[in-house]
Amino acid sequence: MKILVCAACLACAAWLTNARSETFKVGFYNYPPMMIESGRTGIYQELLDELGQITGHRFQAEYLPYARLAKRFDLGQIDLELGVFPGWVKQERIPGVFSIPFGKVIDVLVFAPGKHFKVSTPRDLSGRTVGLVRGYSYPELRELFASGVVHRADAVNEKQLMAMLAAGRMDQILINKAVAQYSVLQVPSYSELVIGDVLGSYDVSIRVQPSKKALLPKLDEAILIMKRSGTIARIYGKYGVSP
Repeated sequence: MKILVCAACLACAAWLTNARSETFKVGFYNYPPMMIESGRTGIYQELLDELGQITGHRFQAEYLPYARLAKRFDLGQIDLELGVFPGWVKQERIPGVFSIPFGKVIDVLVFAPGKHFKVSTPRDLSGRTVGLVRGYSYPELRELFASGVVHRADAVNEKQLMAMLAAGRMDQILINKAVAQYSVLQVPSYSELVIGDVLGSYDVSIRVQPSKKALLPKLDEAILIMKRSGTIARIYGKYGVSP
């Protein structure tokens, strides 16, 4: 009897998974280690794979320039975007609806060897030049840049920014901590760079197109399972990323 009951439960679970299984389109852009277009890997891809295992749904990642990703999200042609803080998109035409947070985006100062100093508030950078990726805006520093109290030097992307710091062309840069940690893992000569104080920290979630909001309960449940099991921490750690 027990065997029959177990078999019936398994059959029922399989039927529910098959009956409810859907395919969702996920917008990615090349941003190692979160999204790595070469090889279609990275932290977010591994999170998607786990979400698929838990929910029974299929999540298809498509790499796009970010401006096109945002437009296609507005049009309902992209269903999900990972790693979004709601405040970043609140002015968008379709802000979206959000899962519970699954991780953080942390902005840190990284220093050239021998250049590290304590930064308790942004004003501690007064009179200094900070390297940033061109086009990036940081609320914590906006007023200081505008008044000329702190100067900015731009790089094309994070890869160039780290290289310029390592080459001694900058004393300090502001960058995503995960990107900095992954870069140090990938380039042994960066090991002498010093990851310093945090200037911004944001809880990030999965941004869902409102037409797919029925997916949210399953996403939230899956994220909780992944947090409790240590799966999320394990995936981040695989790419050299720690809190």
